[in-house]
Amino acid sequence: MVGDPPAAATIAAPWVEAYSERIGRAPEIGVSTESERLARRCFALVARGETDEVLELMHPQVEIVLRSMRPGEVLSGRDAVAGFMKWIAESFFETHPDVFRPIDGERIVVEGRMRWMDEERVLRDDPMIWALEFRDGLLFRSTPAQSVLEAEALLAAPARADRE
Repeated sequence: MVGDPPAAATIAAPWVEAYSERIGRAPEIGVSTESERLARRCFALVARGETDEVLELMHPQVEIVLRSMRPGEVLSGRDAVAGFMKWIAESFFETHPDVFRPIDGERIVVEGRMRWMDEERVLRDDPMIWALEFRDGLLFRSTPAQSVLEAEALLAAPARADRE
């Protein structure tokens, strides 16, 4: 029909093409990837407080960088994650993932919020962006980011374990 606006796919095509070289071909909208399935499972288990199940989803060389509760601290390995999970089980801590942006089957950016109680007993509600990488179906790396673009850049860089 004359005067109809162009389809959304036509408008989005140049944007997708511009970024596909940098982050790999984006999955089709509405198609769930393995990284999204795994990320959703991890967040659901954390929300239910199922620590043992969460730890089963961790790669033996897992690396988790903390931002809010212990800024800059890096948890390396399942034992460190287990200790942290025990510590947060005794505190108020909630994650609320809202947007899942899969890059491929192993990497995903998740946007959401984290609510937690600080040491002064003040309730915090922080916007969060997590850059998650999975290997062999297990969480290998979780790094907080300030933006989706930063998270994508973090996921494009080799993990610390790969550099050593």
